[in-house]
Amino acid sequence: MEGKVSTSMLPEKMMAGVTKTLSNIKELESHFDEFMSLMSDPNVVAQLSPLDRAQSLLSLSKLTSTLLSVRLRCSGVYPDHHPVKGEIDRLGRYQEKLERSVEQSKAPLRPSTMLNQRAATRFIEHSLPDLTPAKEFLEKAARELIGESNGAVKGPLGPVQSVDIDKN
Repeated sequence: MEGKVSTSMLPEKMMAGVTKTLSNIKELESHFDEFMSLMSDPNVVAQLSPLDRAQSLLSLSKLTSTLLSVRLRCSGVYPDHHPVKGEIDRLGRYQEKLERSVEQSKAPLRPSTMLNQRAATRFIEHSLPDLTPAKEFLEKAARELIGESNGAVKGPLGPVQSVDIDKN
């Protein structure tokens, strides 16, 4: 297609589209060679982050599928009725997954799990009712039950007296 095409048979809009497509393909060809030389070097690929590596490989896959689709169209085959359609759909799903991963990587990290002890103490102090009356009640009950008698039980829980039932 590098030769001069007779413009008398084709509409101007179509010729403009063909010319633009040709210039885009030439630009793609120069970038594609550079991209492939970088992607074929294992050291360069290893230096990429996993997301960048995934984006690069996805771009290469989409480029290949798109070029095949264009070639099919130029050959008169409709790509929607060709197995390449399934690959293009699959790449679309991968694109969505990759976009979600990129969004998640940009999201802030989980909040810190460090405990602010002063804030926790204030929260607990203000949320619990005043326990001094309950504490005083329990201390008084303990004094009444145990008393000052070195562990002897007083009050309703006195020692049980043995009763002889056979005496009667």
